Amino acid sequence: MEGRRAELTYLAAAVPMRFVSGGAGVALALAAAIQLHDVGLGGALIAVLTAPSVVAAPLIGALLDATRSPRRTMLAASVVLAAVLVLCAFLAVVPLPVVFGALVVGGVVMPVFMGGLSAFVGEVLPGDAARGTAVDALAYNVAGIGGPGLVSVATVLLSPSGALIALAVVALAGGVVLQALPLVPRGGSLRPAALARGIGGATRHLLTHHPLTRSTTAGTIVQVGGGALPVVAVLLAVQRGAAESGGGWLLTGFAIGGVAGALAITAPAVTSWLGRHPARRIMAAGFTATGLFTLLAAVAPTFPLTLVALTLAGLPDAPGVAAMLRIRQEESPSEVRAQVFIVGAGLRSAAASIGAAIVGLVTHVDPAILLVVLALPWLAAAPILGRGALLPARRPTA
Repeated sequence: MEGRRAELTYLAAAVPMRFVSGGAGVALALAAAIQLHDVGLGGALIAVLTAPSVVAAPLIGALLDATRSPRRTMLAASVVLAAVLVLCAFLAVVPLPVVFGALVVGGVVMPVFMGGLSAFVGEVLPGDAARGTAVDALAYNVAGIGGPGLVSVATVLLSPSGALIALAVVALAGGVVLQALPLVPRGGSLRPAALARGIGGATRHLLTHHPLTRSTTAGTIVQVGGGALPVVAVLLAVQRGAAESGGGWLLTGFAIGGVAGALAITAPAVTSWLGRHPARRIMAAGFTATGLFTLLAAVAPTFPLTLVALTLAGLPDAPGVAAMLRIRQEESPSEVRAQVFIVGAGLRSAAASIGAAIVGLVTHVDPAILLVVLALPWLAAAPILGRGALLPARRPTA
């Protein structure tokens, strides 16, 4: 019962805090389009919010590894991000340079809610590492649907400003609930020299510890396909006889598949089974299956069949992500774990942005061909993870 209570408390803290990552981009795009009638500005606002998280990831991770009170640090970060969202709610009134400056600050603290919180799963949910990372993956998947959903509902009922304020309230609520979690300090130092040494040590570990290097590389590359999927989904929906809004249904199907997969791996029997297998094999199998179902969606002749195939593609993606988080947990020393998680999350965010930017330049290409190309990063995961990742290595014969 205690374990179940800890999981529910973790989800109650993690999901609201991650709603911001899933919903802020949608809210900013809608605010720019409706308040200022400038769709292009929405893209710029999103870029300013997401770019700093990549650049600042090592320093934010080092600070989180060294802070004496991770809970207070995360609460302060939630307050800062909430203030940024409230300021952006008045986009039509606040000077744009101020908005851009605030978004830079928001982008710097956002990694705390993503990879940063994941770094403490081992302490918050002790025991079975496979189950802890499965619960964490569920939080990511639920927030991935819930964030845009909250923004959509709040925009209809209120306005884009109301949606941004609602996200701010949710972020604050998550920061408050997080105070109930047992986040144990790592015992590092906040002195600049110590932080620099910590960043150097974490960087060396990421680059030289092969299990971690391979899983980080594979997890980053699959996000190139994930980032491009929203653009291709719209094109694919039109090609298959649906309206452009059908692209949203295709994305929703993939996301629902992800949530279903995440829920499935939190079942005790499934968690126990997964725990008996190497994490890299589960990661390789999950991402390979996602790639194969994505290929199936590319050749599906109708929109309904395409929707079914992409929903099935989302199912194994969740176990793959959970296994990736488990590798980060198991293969990183506690003193640099937050950095490992935050840098990994930052790289995945950057890869998603690159994927979206690249596919935006080739929208004239047949959407089915684009979807085939999108499947390749997922299919590349197993080779990147190394020999024996997908199937057990053959024993040498005498």
